[in-house]
Amino acid sequence: MFRRFDIDLSPFVDNDIYLRTLRVEGRFSLEEALKRLKNAGVAPSDIMGMYREGENSPWSAVLHTREQAANVNSPQIKYVAKLIVDLRVHWLPLYITDDIIGEVLSPFGHVIDITKDTTILDQANSTLNGTRLVKLQTTEFDSRQIPHIVSFVWHADHNEGTAAHLFEM
Repeated sequence: MFRRFDIDLSPFVDNDIYLRTLRVEGRFSLEEALKRLKNAGVAPSDIMGMYREGENSPWSAVLHTREQAANVNSPQIKYVAKLIVDLRVHWLPLYITDDIIGEVLSPFGHVIDITKDTTILDQANSTLNGTRLVKLQTTEFDSRQIPHIVSFVWHADHNEGTAAHLFEM
């Protein structure tokens, strides 16, 4: 049986290199990743280096300047310092305000929007279903720190309730 050990590499991150990194979404060869970068306007001479974090991981490209990385605009290529992540918060009672979601997620980025999800009952009717849809601007590093399960405890009208709530990315 394997044991997992998580090591916080934060003190060892070269922030300058991190802020020049693009992530090429998908699983494919280095040649295909370079082709996608070129299609997004990244010249081979703009690339300082390419790497993957594992065999089935997407390719990352480190460019020579932050400006080059920040200016790439492609749905297949993400600037790791400015990701927009869509989250779903499940099983949250309707009487809990959205403020707590923003507070819980604030260490991981900037909450852009929170909406209440609905379930369609028929052609003319829908109902709120307790799921909140959150759009969060974050970094790739911070997005990995977002918890998947958070438990809330609340007191309302002298009745205590607890529930587990799932954050899905």
